[in-house]
Amino acid sequence: MAQGYYLYGVVEASARKSWGAFGLERQKVGAIAFREIAAVVNPWASQVVLATPENCLVHERVLNDVIQTETILPFEFGTIAPDIEAVNKLLRGNYLRFRRALVKLKGTVEVNVTALWHDMKAIFEEVVRAHPMIATYKREIMGKPYERTYQDRLKIGQLVAEALETKRHLEGEKLYSVLKRNTVGARQTHTGNPSGDSVIFTGAFLVRRRAYPDFERRLLELVSRHDSRVDFKYTDALPPYHFVDLKVVV
Repeated sequence: MAQGYYLYGVVEASARKSWGAFGLERQKVGAIAFREIAAVVNPWASQVVLATPENCLVHERVLNDVIQTETILPFEFGTIAPDIEAVNKLLRGNYLRFRRALVKLKGTVEVNVTALWHDMKAIFEEVVRAHPMIATYKREIMGKPYERTYQDRLKIGQLVAEALETKRHLEGEKLYSVLKRNTVGARQTHTGNPSGDSVIFTGAFLVRRRAYPDFERRLLELVSRHDSRVDFKYTDALPPYHFVDLKVVV
């Protein structure tokens, strides 16, 4: 096999470049340029790469190293070019698409945030208190044989699920709108489900790198304000995974 390459993504660069980082199998990470864009690569001699935890972590680490100084359009894990001609063909054939995406996303990073209710028992109690019909149904079936109240229990479950989903939507929109403010883009990637899931929302936020401290401040303010009720899980700055679709065939 000719000298192949493992591909991490595409950046704006007009010359060969090296980040000094080590990629898969401790290979040096560099860039192969075509006009004003370049593929971030490391040499790779096989036709496949195993999706081991170690390899996946290396892939993510390289992307995170690159975004410290560059905007990168990330490729999916396992993207391999058999030789340099294939890399050049990929860049040449997708030049306009890659270029437009790089211009649009220039200077941005992605932050993923998940908000979860801290105590689901307390949330269910709030739902029951806010909906008298649910409380009435529960009182009516208490003490009655299970087999005689099966349909009633199903009805209560449905009412609770619907009320919980409404509550999830209303609370999620409030939190999401605060974080969405002044971002370049935002999208909800998971909105929970009515079966008792504690997730209120999971969102991906596209933030200009220079505005990242302001976004982080607003996020930490939300964490502090809702400390006893909502748990927040969030990432550091990431490549814009949710804001670009780069499924390519090499």
